[in-house]
Parts: sequence; C-alpha cells; structure tokens
Amino acid sequence: MENEIINPETESPSYNLQQIKRDLEGWREVLLPLNGLLHWEKPYYPAIIVGLNTFIFSLIWYFDPSVLTTFALIGLAVSLIDFLVPIIGPSVVTAKWTRKQEEQYQDICCRIMNAKTHFVNAKTTMSSLKAEKPKIYFLIVMGTLVAMAWLGSRMDNLCMTYFLVNLILLIPGIRQHAVLQKYLARFLNVCKSLVGKGPKKMKSS
Repeated sequence: MENEIINPETESPSYNLQQIKRDLEGWREVLLPLNGLLHWEKPYYPAIIVGLNTFIFSLIWYFDPSVLTTFALIGLAVSLIDFLVPIIGPSVVTAKWTRKQEEQYQDICCRIMNAKTHFVNAKTTMSSLKAEKPKIYFLIVMGTLVAMAWLGSRMDNLCMTYFLVNLILLIPGIRQHAVLQKYLARFLNVCKSLVGKGPKKMKSS
C-alpha cells in the first residue's frame, strides 16, 4: 500500500506537531536548558544572556572584521553547531528521558509551530492587503522602511544590532514573567496617585 500524500495546506495541527518533534529530536537535550535560559527559570539568567551577547559583540568590535568575514564566521558557527549538537547532545546527556521532559519538549515544539503559524498568517495578511488595498499596503511598507532608514542613520550599525539581538533574546523571558505589564501597572498606579492628590490649595493670608 502506497504512503498517503498529505497536502501541507490541509494537514492537521497534530501532524505538524509530530513532524516538528521528529525534525528536532536530535536537539531535544539542548532545547530544554536553552528554553529555561530564555524564559529566565533562574533570576540570574537575564544577566547571562546579556553578558554572553556583550562578550560576542565586544569581540566583533575589537577585531573589526569585514561584513563578508562576519557572515562567513556566523555561517561556520551555525553549521558547526547544527552538525555537532545532534551527535554530541544525546551522548553527553546520559540521564533517562523522563515524561516531564517530554512534556516540556512538546510544549517547546508547540510554541515553534505557533510561531510558524503566526508568520504564515502575517504573510497572508500582507498579501491580501496588497491585493485589496494597495495604497494602504504601500504606505505601511514605505513608512516602515523610511523609519528603519532614519533609525539606521542615527545609530551605529553594531550598536543597533547589539540592542536588537538583546531585545530578541530577552523577549521570551519578558513575556513569561509579564515584565512590561508589571512596570506598566506600577506606572499607572503612580499616575493615579498623583492625579488623586490633585493640586494643593493655597493658604489664605
């Protein structure tokens, strides 16, 4: 009996999840501690993220390689990691794979699948906007590119990339611990307290 061919556009979410789990099976021993790091399971994890990122960018700033050399080194590092992790990971982590770890691994794969879905939905939305409302699409795209060009002209390339990478790496932890909501709530409470006091009355002579 021939294998059934599944259309990617009509395949079920469970099939997508199982496919992602199979594709990342060699990385699962690495994904769990990396997920814990990005989601700040320890209070000092944000410092490790920023410190490691600062160290890497300090090396780039010190040696000042060309753009081509930088991309080549990044490509070499990514290729080396992609080759070695599936081979070394299972042999280094000798502990038995537990049910709890499997649940955590499945949760990571679910988030990856959701991120992929959001990306596809955003692409579809922009394509629909381009076809149905080309003027609005043009204004959004041109406005975004002009803003990026202005920001790039105001900041150093390496400095801007450093802050951008830090932001991307810290976003999972910020969302996990609701950092923005906490500080926004504090700010609103301060504003309410200031408004509640009102202006002080002048003393009569």
